[in-house]
Amino acid sequence: MRILYLSPGFPPNSHLFCVAARARGANVLAVGDIPEQDLPPEARQAFEAYVFEPRMGEYERLLGVVQSLVALYGPIDFVESNGEHWLEVEGHLRDDLCIEGLSAQDVRRLRSKLAMAQVFEKAGVPHPPGIRCVSPEVVRDFAATHGLPLVFKPDSGSGATSTFRVSTPAELDAALLLPLDNHIVQPFVEGVIVTFDGLVNREGGVVFCTSHVYDSGIMEVRTGTLDGYYYSMRSIPPALEDVGRRALAGFGLRRRFFHLEFFWRPDGSYLALEMNVRPPGGYTTDMMNHSCDFDVYALWAAVMMGDLLEDYRYERKFHTAHAGRRHERVYALSPETLREQLGDTLVLVQSVPDAFASTMGNTMYMLRHRQLAQLLDAIKLVQLPAARR
Repeated sequence: MRILYLSPGFPPNSHLFCVAARARGANVLAVGDIPEQDLPPEARQAFEAYVFEPRMGEYERLLGVVQSLVALYGPIDFVESNGEHWLEVEGHLRDDLCIEGLSAQDVRRLRSKLAMAQVFEKAGVPHPPGIRCVSPEVVRDFAATHGLPLVFKPDSGSGATSTFRVSTPAELDAALLLPLDNHIVQPFVEGVIVTFDGLVNREGGVVFCTSHVYDSGIMEVRTGTLDGYYYSMRSIPPALEDVGRRALAGFGLRRRFFHLEFFWRPDGSYLALEMNVRPPGGYTTDMMNHSCDFDVYALWAAVMMGDLLEDYRYERKFHTAHAGRRHERVYALSPETLREQLGDTLVLVQSVPDAFASTMGNTMYMLRHRQLAQLLDAIKLVQLPAARR
């Protein structure tokens, strides 16, 4: 099998997918915008070939590079990046080179929040109502029906970029002066964001699943007013797993990670927020490894090679957390003091790429503990602000 991997140098843990695929017996071709000598040695050793293309964001240029690789090394069986940024590019390459997997049209559909809502509806999964912002009149009618506050967000994409909340008539008036052609509007939902994440095999069966809880909305974290943290659950609530599996079945994914987001409402119910056909961002795949003491990269490689893994067994041994710190803040405890006080609870301290820093902080403290209460105490310790003078 031959896999084309896009951007193995970013995010920083992306190359681990290539290493795992090679260890599983796949031939790995890769294209990236980072010089090969700047990649980790284990990544360079995993490649059948690597092409440094600083302008890989220009599709025709990338296509030419890939066509040259095919001419030199033979047909490509799969194209992957495991990243949001390259999803549509993956689809176009599959279309142009007749490669199995999601087409560009599939990807556009799967990235559209309004199209997602249609899938949730057919699957019987509750979700907030929403409309495209086609005109101020349509939005005002929606506001009259559903009330304020409302949330405006791009129909396509992930995270909270260009997402904002309006809570008053004056804020709504101001919002309607903005260019909103690509936005949708939904009622603001009170609740905690939780996820249903994992990996499906070539028949769509769930090989591995887990769930994460976010401390607050990503919009609030992006403002810089919160440090932000999230953590994994050792046991997935049955009601969450039920709506998660029903939604997942509706999307019909094969050989892919999935990252479903839900609102966990005060009454205990779940509302679907969005579906992502990739793993959760940042260092979450590494958090999965530390939660289960396994290798999710190797698991992905086995799935790509066609293993069904129907009897695969794993245990969520730990709650694992990402606790962020920001450069502009002063904290009570130094990194050295934290290492001393947290002991084995502190797994890793890692810089966060600038592209993720607005939502994840500039530095990640990865923590794990079998007991959730102790993990939450550790998060508080990491993010404890220095006393004001």
